[in-house]
Amino acid sequence: MNFKDIRGQKSALEKIRADIKRKKLSGAYLFTGPPGVGKQMTAISFAKALNCKMDSLNGCDRCSSCVKMEKMNHPNLRIINPEGESIKIEQIRNLKTESSFRVYEGRKKVWIINEAEKLTPQAANSLLKILEEPPGYLIIILITHIPGFLPPTILSRCRVVEFSSLSCQDISEILKNKVDMPAHLIPLISQLAQGSMSEALKLVRKEEIFQEREIIFKLIQKRKSLSGEVFRLSERWSTENSSDIETLLNIVLLFLRDLLMIKIAPDVPVFNQDKANELVNIKDTYSLSQLYKGIEAVKKSKFFIQANVSCQLALEVMWMKILYPEYT
Repeated sequence: MNFKDIRGQKSALEKIRADIKRKKLSGAYLFTGPPGVGKQMTAISFAKALNCKMDSLNGCDRCSSCVKMEKMNHPNLRIINPEGESIKIEQIRNLKTESSFRVYEGRKKVWIINEAEKLTPQAANSLLKILEEPPGYLIIILITHIPGFLPPTILSRCRVVEFSSLSCQDISEILKNKVDMPAHLIPLISQLAQGSMSEALKLVRKEEIFQEREIIFKLIQKRKSLSGEVFRLSERWSTENSSDIETLLNIVLLFLRDLLMIKIAPDVPVFNQDKANELVNIKDTYSLSQLYKGIEAVKKSKFFIQANVSCQLALEVMWMKILYPEYT
C-alpha cells in the first residue's frame, strides 16, 4: 500500500507529494475530511515515502523500511488512538519523551494521532508544547473529521490537507478489487456507504441489514397484504442505533428510486440489481405521484427522527404513506 493505491483523493495527494518533492515539510499536518475516506492510509503512506530507501515520492513497498511500515513495526512510526473516550495526557507525554530520541533508522519520525478531536485539554496543551518547537526529524499528523473541536492554537500550527468523500465509482472499484462479495450488491453498497469506504466495509459484514432489506422489499412488493408487518418492523427498527436506522431508510429510498427510474428512465441501471426483474413486475402498482410521495415520506421521517420525535411513530407514519398513499 502506497500513494498509488489511494483512490479519490487527488488534491490531497498532490499537496503532500509537492511538499515531499520540494523538501519543504511542515512539522505538523492536519488531515481533515469525512470518516472512512483514506486519511489514515494516506498518513501511513506518507510515513513510508519519507523513509523509503528506493522511492521517496511514493514509497516502493519492497524495501525493508516500507515492509516494516506496512507491518506497523517500524521504529519511526507511531499511531495513537483514543483510550476509551479520549486521548489522554499520558499518551502524549510518552510521545514527548520519544521525541527527544534522534532517528537512528530512516529519515523521519511520523506520529499519527487518530480522532484528534478527542484530545483532552491537558493532552492538547502537552502536544502544543511539542508543536511550538518540533524537532526537524519529527512530523506529527493529526486526523479528524471535526477540526473545529481542536484548539485554535493547535490548528494554527498545522498544514491542513483536506480529504473529500469518495465517489460511488471509487467505492465500487475498491470493492471489486479488494473484497470478496456478491457482484450484484456492489452498486447498492457503494450508494449506501455515502462516500465512506469504512462504512462500505461495515455494510458488507452486516448480514442483518440485508435480512431487513428482504423484508423491506416484500412490503413494497406485496403492499397491503403485509400491513401488519409495518408495525412489527417499525418497533424493531426503533431499537436500532441511529446509523443503522439511516441505512435502512436509505434502502427504502433506493427501492423507491429504482421503481421511479424503471417507470421514467428504464435505461438507467437500478441499484438493487438482484431485484431488477421483480421491480419491473411491480412498477405499475405505483403511480409516479405515489412514488414521489413515498420518497418525500422517507425524507420527512429522517427529519423527525433527528428531531427526537418518537422513532417508532415516525416510521409507522412513513410506511402508511408509502403503502397507503391514497389515504394519507
